[in-house]
Amino acid sequence: MKNTIISHVPDNPDCTKHYLFYLHGLIIEEAGIRPKSEEHGYYEYELILQELAAEGFIVVSEAREKGTQVQPYAANIVSQINTLLKNGIAPGNITVVGASKGGIIGAYISNLIREQEIHYLFLAGLFEKCLVDENLKLYGNVLSIHDRADKLSIVPLLYFQRSEGLGQFEEIVLSLDIGHGLIYRPYREWVDPFLQWMKRK
Repeated sequence: MKNTIISHVPDNPDCTKHYLFYLHGLIIEEAGIRPKSEEHGYYEYELILQELAAEGFIVVSEAREKGTQVQPYAANIVSQINTLLKNGIAPGNITVVGASKGGIIGAYISNLIREQEIHYLFLAGLFEKCLVDENLKLYGNVLSIHDRADKLSIVPLLYFQRSEGLGQFEEIVLSLDIGHGLIYRPYREWVDPFLQWMKRK
């Protein structure tokens, strides 16, 4: 079967497949599917999807509209995840990858669905500013990856400490010194640790 990238889960999903929701960063909302940052260069959204699909996932992703509100969009993805679950997809065959703002959305998805076997990759997405929502806690198997030079305040450990519903969880801090540019391309430095982490599940 060829690599698959879709914008919405099918009504009759294939129970033998692993579904991965990819939630992109804010810049795509503001500037289209291949935006360019003065600091980080082009955000290679489609290359990221292709790379993840090449690893065997059915990738579910769409470019969000400008001004997308986090919690309503999280509820939309939860509805799609529930469609998979109701059709017999095992929770362990569902992964949510959230990059930057996509990570904020991913955190709310985790908090809404509260399914311990679903996997989450937060790619520079667990921000200190979101901890002001005292009800925002993580559930499921959680991997956080960010670069040590990121200028934003990313605090996975504070999320882990407040989240009693976690399965396995891990934080990886990379030393590429590309800061938030980590989310802009399918760097093997985050793709490979993510795949290795998934294989341990």
